Amino acid sequence: MPKGFIGLLMIAAMPALCTIPPSKITWRMLASTDFSEFYDSNRSMWSLEALYPDNIATLNGKVIYITGYVLPIDSKGELYALSAYPFSSCFFCGGAGPESVMGLEFTEKPGHIPTDAVKTFKGRLVLKPKPGEGFYFALVSVEPYDPNP
Repeated sequence: MPKGFIGLLMIAAMPALCTIPPSKITWRMLASTDFSEFYDSNRSMWSLEALYPDNIATLNGKVIYITGYVLPIDSKGELYALSAYPFSSCFFCGGAGPESVMGLEFTEKPGHIPTDAVKTFKGRLVLKPKPGEGFYFALVSVEPYDPNP
């Protein structure tokens, strides 16, 4: 086989060899986030600021995957969150903390996903210490993910 052909095959295979698998995070890891009260003058109210531990802060901007319960945020089936708990005991309804829910921003509209469906997603983790009315954790460029293909 000519050396040029082997070199071409190696170059073509490099993206597959260089693909870094997403890091797994768990709700238990996210639960190690602390929160501090501050007065949000933009909203004229007291709010919480997230204080991320190092093991979470280092994942900011990295591709991760996580499993949780899907919660619809709108009636059109376009906005979703992922929760450590089912709808009846999630952050919005059952008194869990803000570290137990994550906003999802899909690359493509996902269509209808049933409430409380247990799903695994991958995407880029974005930490928002002072999210205003958003989430302290967001997953962007979200896609379904199977950690055991």
